[in-house]
Amino acid sequence: GVPSDIYSELSTSDIKWNEIELSDGTKLPITNAAYSKIVATNRNQEDRKKAFEALYNSFNTNKNTYASIYKSILQRDFASAQSRNYSSSLEKSLNPKDIPVEVYQSLIESTKENTAPLKRYIALRKKALGLKEYHYYDNSINIVDYNKEFSYEEAKESVLESVKPLGDSYYNGLNTALGEGWLDVYETSNKRSGAYSINIYDVHPYMLLNYNGTMDSVFTLAHELGHTMHSMLSTENQPYPISSYTIFVAEVASTFNERLLLDNMLKKTTDSKERIALIEQAISGIVGTYYIQTLFADYEYQAHQIVESGKAITPEILNNIMANLFSEYFGNEMSMDELQKIIWARIPHFYNSPYYVYQYATSFASSANLYNRITSDKYTPEEREASKNAYLELLKSGGNDHPMNQLKKAGVDLSKKDAFLAVSTEFNRLLDLLEEEINKEKGE
Repeated sequence: GVPSDIYSELSTSDIKWNEIELSDGTKLPITNAAYSKIVATNRNQEDRKKAFEALYNSFNTNKNTYASIYKSILQRDFASAQSRNYSSSLEKSLNPKDIPVEVYQSLIESTKENTAPLKRYIALRKKALGLKEYHYYDNSINIVDYNKEFSYEEAKESVLESVKPLGDSYYNGLNTALGEGWLDVYETSNKRSGAYSINIYDVHPYMLLNYNGTMDSVFTLAHELGHTMHSMLSTENQPYPISSYTIFVAEVASTFNERLLLDNMLKKTTDSKERIALIEQAISGIVGTYYIQTLFADYEYQAHQIVESGKAITPEILNNIMANLFSEYFGNEMSMDELQKIIWARIPHFYNSPYYVYQYATSFASSANLYNRITSDKYTPEEREASKNAYLELLKSGGNDHPMNQLKKAGVDLSKKDAFLAVSTEFNRLLDLLEEEINKEKGE
């Protein structure tokens, strides 16, 4: 655990944040939080560039130290795997959950084969934002300047209405979660950031939010309520020792809820700006939760293979892996900044929990498959009803089996590359909708 501890100290306690001056004269240090806010809300590309360079230089300054820490983690992982007769660090990491190495490899291979929608999206954004060059720090800004505020009551009503396709029992459970004082909703002094749902067996889940009225907050509410319902159904149907579900399936219910909310909100609005913002909200989930996390999983796989083949690890080698991956996944529409290559130094999961991030992508792909089986008109009403019941059984199963088996019972076999195609299919569908709405907004 020592390398992880050293990384935490270097990237938090000892890091030196660089100060910048924005185009409006504001001066501020660029921390992780400040960077996230600027790239998501500041419509001046030069300001986003300044924030990007300031943040990434904070890590680039110590690139040799970060590379040395990461090398020791890679060597530790392989030594541990060898001592237990595993052929690789990956095999050792996947074994406790009985996940075949082929699933990890299939995820990467299938995603690389289906990057066309991602490249199409970047080209669309570049044109819509009117940018001569598109950079990584342009990924988070919305195409339209949309700032509608949703009251918490409106958010609750929208989420509740959206889950009706899952039946009365699910709806009533969600209604209970929203109405019994289980949620700490608003930001207060000294409250931690973000959102989460934590389950207390034989009591109920508790949820932390920092609700601020944005569309993102509405989707966060739906997301965390997915975790809460998963926990409630697991607790009601499983004894304590096997009630906790694994990370491998943890994001299925949360992302499924988000898809339900998106469809419901799109049906209710005719405002082109709102429809564009909604579609972008959904697409950002695909890009961030599936494609980016698979890219990171690909990076981890390649970095571990370098050590396992007896070769050296240097900052330049790690930079080259990242440069090649971003080029492969995003294509030529995105201009590669030299500092972008150092992104491996600022992802805590690489240092604290190797071979973790791929599970975001597998959960997302599973959710996409299940959603398609439950809602698509290409299935009969009887088939959709059977798929819905199988999905609810998955949520009720907690940790009573290995996650691959649980998903197979629900109708998703991640050992087959085709299981990952549902993501790119949904991506293309949303891109068609986005192009249509952008043309409407322009009056074309």
